[in-house]
Amino acid sequence: MSVRARRAGRLLATAGAGALLAAGLGGAGAAATGTQNADVTVAYQCAFPAGPQHVDVRYRAAFPASAAPGGQVRPGKVTATLTVPRAALADLDAAKVGGTVRVAAQTTQNGTVAKAAWPAFTVDPADVPGDGDVTLTASGQPEAVTAGRTGTLTFGLGGLDLGLAPAPAAGGTEESPVACTPAQGRAGVLAAVPITADGAAPGAAQPPKSTAAVPPGESPPGCQDLKEPGWLISGCVYMNGFANVRKLGGATVLNDPADPAPALTNVEYNIVPNLPTGTGTDVRFRFHEPLRSKASFLTFGFMPTTATMEMEQVGLGTETSAPYVKGQTRQHVQTRMRVTIRLYDVKVNGTPLDVGAGCRSSRPADIELGDAPGADITNIVKGGVLDGSFEIPPFRGCGSGENLDPLFTGSVSGPGNYLKVSQGTICGRAPATCPPAMPELKR
Repeated sequence: MSVRARRAGRLLATAGAGALLAAGLGGAGAAATGTQNADVTVAYQCAFPAGPQHVDVRYRAAFPASAAPGGQVRPGKVTATLTVPRAALADLDAAKVGGTVRVAAQTTQNGTVAKAAWPAFTVDPADVPGDGDVTLTASGQPEAVTAGRTGTLTFGLGGLDLGLAPAPAAGGTEESPVACTPAQGRAGVLAAVPITADGAAPGAAQPPKSTAAVPPGESPPGCQDLKEPGWLISGCVYMNGFANVRKLGGATVLNDPADPAPALTNVEYNIVPNLPTGTGTDVRFRFHEPLRSKASFLTFGFMPTTATMEMEQVGLGTETSAPYVKGQTRQHVQTRMRVTIRLYDVKVNGTPLDVGAGCRSSRPADIELGDAPGADITNIVKGGVLDGSFEIPPFRGCGSGENLDPLFTGSVSGPGNYLKVSQGTICGRAPATCPPAMPELKR
């Protein structure tokens, strides 16, 4: 292979690695039973007879946490939940629909790509509402795969074909075929299974971090006073969520609850009276340590790539809630923070890629979140769900020996990236609120 060809291949792989910043679709965590629970959402463009439509498909399945060379890797039943716009089904003119889903799945190990044997999934009959989205659920059992030599066995998700028809089918009604392709033409990773000589997951297993080790009514060691003058109450809280990248149509988990050491956020807050309508709250917060996310992606449909993304806060964040409105029980909340985004521990097809120690956004990203529609936050201190969009700045300092900044910037940077964050109850004034609990991860 020529020097030019080798360098081109390296740059292509690095471009795919840049896509990992927030397009990691493998939010799978190893469980104590030797399994990892995959939970991935892939965005598709589908060619419905009524016109092209965007369809989100959430895939969930259990996979082995690791396997030995030559051993059988047997996935659990895969469940696919499809969110389909009501307008896409106009041609069916049906009150209830069913059908089949066929997913083009594949496996990759050490550069070898193979088609995965997945059966057609049966769609459970579902009611079609007068407006809004239609939720369809389908499931199927993939066949076992034989692992090759040591490395990583990746299960990838490609396009899918929908076959929908009125349910129950009347008079032999045929399914209406619909072809769907992943948004931006990129496949997603459902799971990555390490293949090791002894069949054990690499590294010493660590139990998930739990507040159970902290006595009730007490704060964990990382719960620290911000020491900002003039603030009434100090405490700490857990936050987690999902970040999407518009360019890539994918999502990655932030501060994954399955992580052995999720990051705390330290807070201080004041109750702000505003009689007679009620009271509001002012909060200042700072991450005790950066929020991290481990992401996986199938570059160009065949090259598994992994990386760690880190959000490090700049200065203090603010969170405010408006006073209660008479007759209502919810509060409107607004959160602002600035973070720098760093990428490291990058591997392409299992081989480390040296992006350097300073591969980060050229400036902080400004993030503004509000109470998510339907979240109904009744008390900012008790927590809730916030969402919003933000711009990912260009990158700098990426690459050791060659400038990889343009590749990461071109793959990831840009506006319109969606962020959804769940905030738990603040451990602060009342002993009953401590230690803080990790909130449920909300999609």
